[in-house]
Amino acid sequence: MKIIWTLLISLFLFQNLQAQTEETISVQQDLMKKSDQQYKAAWILLGAGVATSLTSIAIPVNYDYTDGTDNSTLIAVLGWTGFLSISTSIPLFLASGRNARTAAKLTLQTQAIHQPLIQPSFGKNYPALSLKIPLYHLNGK
Repeated sequence: MKIIWTLLISLFLFQNLQAQTEETISVQQDLMKKSDQQYKAAWILLGAGVATSLTSIAIPVNYDYTDGTDNSTLIAVLGWTGFLSISTSIPLFLASGRNARTAAKLTLQTQAIHQPLIQPSFGKNYPALSLKIPLYHLNGK
């Protein structure tokens, strides 16, 4: 019974273990895509917040000068909406920068060995550290 449990536990443990993968490039591309989307969303929120805030400033306080109704509620709602939109854009700018920096960090990948004589005891790939800085994000593409 102990042998069966040991085999089952080892089977479930080793099933989830994986060796090094060569998919780090797609992770970097995903991070850069996410960074670009966050950057674009942050600019949209910032622009909408500024426009809403300026609209709240431009609206006159008195709606109808004859009976005395005012726009104070509308001005307050537009002002707070603009302020919250501008405040929401700040964390998105920070997250975008963090994702871009994470994509540019060192990654562990397997690199091919270029040897004139391939010996049977050595493999064709070995783990190596490589630095990749995606320059297409800096150009705005």
